[in-house]
Amino acid sequence: KKEEIAASSMMKLSNVEKITIINAIEKHQGNITQAAKELGLTRTALYRRLSKYDL
Repeated sequence: KKEEIAASSMMKLSNVEKITIINAIEKHQGNITQAAKELGLTRTALYRRLSKYDL
């Protein structure tokens, strides 16, 4: 049961992360460097997340 709750929470967290990334990229008109800076990520880390979420 705890594993089900954890999996459910992670799904929600990943959705929040995906939406946050999309919003940052839109805000900066596709500028990955600026979006990454706003998110507190390196460009490489942001590109990894884009790949992870098929964005």
